[in-house]
Amino acid sequence: MSYKIGFLVSEFLPTKEFIRTSLNNLQKDDLKVYFLPIYSPNKKSNNRLLFKILRNTSFNYIIYKIFDTLYINLIRKLKKNNIKYFVKKKNIEYENFDLKFNLLEEKIKDDNIDILVLLTNQYIPNNVLESPNVVTVNLHLAKIPEYGGLFNQFWMMLNNEKYSYATIHIASTKIDAGQVLLEDKLEINYEETLMELYYKTAELGGKILYQFLNNFNDYFSPNLMYEEIEPINRGLPNRVDMKNFHKKGFRLFKFSTLKKVI
Repeated sequence: MSYKIGFLVSEFLPTKEFIRTSLNNLQKDDLKVYFLPIYSPNKKSNNRLLFKILRNTSFNYIIYKIFDTLYINLIRKLKKNNIKYFVKKKNIEYENFDLKFNLLEEKIKDDNIDILVLLTNQYIPNNVLESPNVVTVNLHLAKIPEYGGLFNQFWMMLNNEKYSYATIHIASTKIDAGQVLLEDKLEINYEETLMELYYKTAELGGKILYQFLNNFNDYFSPNLMYEEIEPINRGLPNRVDMKNFHKKGFRLFKFSTLKKVI
């Protein structure tokens, strides 16, 4: 059975790593990519979020995100190596969406989407997550329930975990609380930087996403839609967390790392 698959994508995530394998191997007539803008159109919401991050997290984290989110994606865009260029090159249907979420549910319905894949850290309203006749899943770069939320490779390294995980789970109205459908892992190399681990895990996520979409009926059952778990969300690191991270000899990134992922 063929399914129409929609990808709800933030360009400023490693989405090329996330969906390259799927776009290369699935029937392109069954695919559509919805590109979201970087920020919500609500300026007050943006300002509140930015102020909260600046007040509560470490300066090192902010520097990391500048390089990871802005620099890498800007260079990829200039080199025509980002996800949007990749989608255009493959002649896959796409649409730039302006975050009018009241229209998103209707758009997905009009496009006859059967499976909606979330590749974004942005808030998705409940009416989209609970759309009838659409299975909405999320690709999460960590093991659930142990590591919900954001920046989990940092917490894994700080906690001396042996493995980093990529997980496909049902998207629910609670963050990272849907039932796990598929997961895989890779061993953490503590000689590498956090950025290297993150992008390697993103590549792994892309592989299991294709595996899931290509064998959907093997992993999904409708009764899983109503089962939820309680993930542990540690939030973003504060100054003390970052100090402890560096005390262990770990590094967020090196400039040589940037060259590898661009």
